[in-house]
Amino acid sequence: MRRTVPRRSWAVGALVAVTALGLGRAVIGAGPLPTAASKKAKAQDKAAPKIEEAVGDLAYVFENGETTVEGVGLVSNLDGTGGDAPPSWQREQLVDDMNKAGIDHPSKLLESKQYAMVIVRMKIPTGGSPRDRFDVDLELPPASSVKSLAGGYLMFTRLREVLHTGGGPKQGTDLATAIGPVMIGDAKDPNNPKAGRVLGGGRVKKEHPFKLILKDDRRFIRNAKMVESVVNERFHQNEHGQQKGASTAKTDTFLELRVPAVYHQNQQRYFRVVQLLPMVDTPQLREQRLKATAAELLDPKTSGMAALKLECFGPSAAPALEAGLKSEDAHVRFFSAEALAYLDQSSGVETLGKTAIELKQYRAYALAALAAMEDPAARAKLRHLMDEPDIEVRYGAFNALRTLDPTDAMLGQVRILDEPPRDEMEEDNGGDGMTALIQSRRARPDDPFSLYMVESDGAPVIHVSRSRRSEIVLFGRAQNILPPLVLGEGDILLNAADHDDGVDISKIVPSRFGSEMKVRSSLDLGDVIRQVARLGATYPEVVAILEAAERQKNLPGALFVDSVPKANMQYLSKALMGKDEMPKADSEVKPASGSFIRRMFTRGRGDSEPTKTADKSAQKSSSKDDDVASDADGDKISAKKDDALKRTSGESAEASESEGDRRPRLLDVFRRRND
Repeated sequence: MRRTVPRRSWAVGALVAVTALGLGRAVIGAGPLPTAASKKAKAQDKAAPKIEEAVGDLAYVFENGETTVEGVGLVSNLDGTGGDAPPSWQREQLVDDMNKAGIDHPSKLLESKQYAMVIVRMKIPTGGSPRDRFDVDLELPPASSVKSLAGGYLMFTRLREVLHTGGGPKQGTDLATAIGPVMIGDAKDPNNPKAGRVLGGGRVKKEHPFKLILKDDRRFIRNAKMVESVVNERFHQNEHGQQKGASTAKTDTFLELRVPAVYHQNQQRYFRVVQLLPMVDTPQLREQRLKATAAELLDPKTSGMAALKLECFGPSAAPALEAGLKSEDAHVRFFSAEALAYLDQSSGVETLGKTAIELKQYRAYALAALAAMEDPAARAKLRHLMDEPDIEVRYGAFNALRTLDPTDAMLGQVRILDEPPRDEMEEDNGGDGMTALIQSRRARPDDPFSLYMVESDGAPVIHVSRSRRSEIVLFGRAQNILPPLVLGEGDILLNAADHDDGVDISKIVPSRFGSEMKVRSSLDLGDVIRQVARLGATYPEVVAILEAAERQKNLPGALFVDSVPKANMQYLSKALMGKDEMPKADSEVKPASGSFIRRMFTRGRGDSEPTKTADKSAQKSSSKDDDVASDADGDKISAKKDDALKRTSGESAEASESEGDRRPRLLDVFRRRND
């Protein structure tokens, strides 16, 4: 039998307690065990910006997103080619919208041959703002009885995101609107009468800002706030009387990044400057960096990147950049002048003007820099450049000046349609206050396209656009059409015998008696264009008349189509990436959806020369380049076709391209305020 000793069990327990106490003290002496909070604090300290780091070491700009919006619209003004649409949720929505707008018997109106229901679609790229204009695509619903959208006008249409699910469509809030004259055709078939585009007819209702995405190992709210502070210290602007920064930290993952107005035409430059902003800055560091970067500016191999770094300093870098203007190297002078322009310093204006004329690879960027300035010297230089013989310089300067100030008198914009006539009763009232009120409320007719007659000392030139805007620019006033001529397009006929001092313009009016409308115009080309438009000719029809006149040698000058300065990869390499060789893919500088080159000049077409419509040999030599072109961001763009606006050399529809679904946004980089 085993005997139990009580004192022994007590002793064992005491020994265990003493041992545990000793171990506890040992642990306490070594410090507390790591917690999740302490681990996070250590990770934050490790991820904190270093003295040599810039914003680009912590974050990158995300630019490639886009939002597709759509709506149901009504096209009016059709010449008996419209018709009703089959029952659908879209038709029900349109009828409901028309009822809300106070339109009587909307279903009966939709049966009219003068109207057509259409599906309206538009893409909003990241960075889109209410200042931008976008092309809008139209298509007919399945089984529509409409024969053609030619000559139509898209009435005001609201656009929103639509999610098509098995339970029916789900629509979000209104994001954009669309309105304007219709140009028939789409990317697949430019002559398709049952599809259409409204050039520059779309507007977004609010900003769609870019995002600064923090890199995976730097995702802490403290870092996001530091990036916000660094960006806003350099970039801020006055909005409605309040000073607002360009960035806003939303989470520990990303910040919203808005583009200041001065960079609206060259957004990639802005993104690069943001990425080069130093995260840690002191007066001593700033002085050291400024001195070192000023030396780099004078070296042609590093001048492009150095100019961007100096731009980070703001106006205090002006003396260093002005020293670059004295360099013997043309590249150094240009990069210095460009950075000065974005600091709104006029000292580089002459250099930018000379660059636009002499250095084709930097032409578009020099013009965009001039368009970004508020200084009167930039405006004067652009006016002077509109006299240059090179059509790229000439039209590029015109486009830049319009971007800088759409109301500038030197643009020479003229009205096409007459003001509405006063009623006899209004005349009898002697112009009292009520009459003035009636007149102010009277609907002013919209011009079917824009017409500019520019005072210019250069040779006479006619320029037309085929994307994002319906526009004719006559460089040189008093351009007289050359008789004899017999021209016709659709139901419009122009006739002038040799030695005539005017042009007879007639329009065949379908009727049982075969009547026609007739007007007489002077030989002045601007007057001829206005009279033809007043008879109802659409923009494509007017352009076709100009094409025919070019072929018959009736025009006083050469006719060009979309002769805009092109993006150049040498600039992107030297200026934005700091390399002398052609750049490879760079994850830190992603293609901008609203890049500089696509916005100001209406779409790049690779490196092919401006399209002078009478030069057929140039047409052949550039056909390969048009198959695959590069836009301002270096993206590959398949050349599409557009026969609605053929080139005036007489080339076929197969040789033209369409960019109805591409953005607006090199001068599709010049649109700082309005296009």
